[in-house]
Order: sequence, then structure tokens, then C-alpha cells
Amino acid sequence: MQVIIKFNLPEETNELKLALRGNDYWSVLWDLSQLLRDKLKYGHDHKTADEAIEAIQRELFGLIEDSGCPLDDIE
Repeated sequence: MQVIIKFNLPEETNELKLALRGNDYWSVLWDLSQLLRDKLKYGHDHKTADEAIEAIQRELFGLIEDSGCPLDDIE
């Protein structure tokens, strides 16, 4: 089976980017879910909820940067 997806450019540039990078975004979500799983299973050193959220946010931004798919690339 073959699938052909067509985009009207430049109007659907964001949709094209999302379609092309979907696997990269999925990978970031998977890695984040594993990070959260590990923190729940093995514990962490965060003393407050704010500290934990800030640490997770830093990890998320690092995963996004490593994926080469920054969030601000989609308008």
C-alpha cells in the first residue's frame, strides 16, 4: 500500500513540518515518559514540587534541543 499526502505550500508549511518530524516528536515524548517513570520508580532528590517541575522542564527542553525539532519552529 502506498499513501500520498499533499500539502498546499506555503499555507500548510506547519502541517508539513509536523508530518515530517512526527517520529522525532514521538521520540521526545517517549524519552520524557521514561524519565518520569524512572523518577517515580527509583526516586529523586527534589524537595518541592516546583523544584521537580523545573528539573523536568529542563530535561524536556534538552530532549527537544537534541531532537533538532524546536517548538518555536512551528508557527
